[in-house]
Amino acid sequence: MPDRTRTERPRRRARSTGLGGAIATLAWSFAWRQMVRRSRRHEAVAAAAEREGERPMTAYEPTDWELGPVALVYGGTLALLIISCLVLIAAYPSSVHDVSRALHFVPPGPQLQTNPGADLKKFRATEEKQLDTYYWVDRQKGLVHIPISQAMKKLVQTGIPGFPKAPQP
Repeated sequence: MPDRTRTERPRRRARSTGLGGAIATLAWSFAWRQMVRRSRRHEAVAAAAEREGERPMTAYEPTDWELGPVALVYGGTLALLIISCLVLIAAYPSSVHDVSRALHFVPPGPQLQTNPGADLKKFRATEEKQLDTYYWVDRQKGLVHIPISQAMKKLVQTGIPGFPKAPQP
């Protein structure tokens, strides 16, 4: 009689649990999809080769781009951008906080023109007074401002040095 101290259980298929099981499941499903995709691709290429005899001048792309190299390029570009930012932050640690963005002064409020007609009259009166009166520009040097009409008459009589004179009538 055999020793039956241990109860024998029927053998079950081992299940993967936890993170390792999830990774194994994902790897298996990825491999299965690749096999199915390749078999479908070979079927499509074979069918296209059979139809090629019907229209020999027809050109087509026999396959699509592989996803692996494209994903590798995108991943490498993303990694390069992230690493570049980290290297620049490490190389120039004081450049991030070198400028204070706080407002140091309060800008004045807008100066609105409440009466444009009066403002224009005041401006023109100031300009006319400046053009039509005598006043000292620099008393120490003896420099005097003369009215514009008198300045133009004097310029016509004396002329501009180095500039040809107009013929006299």
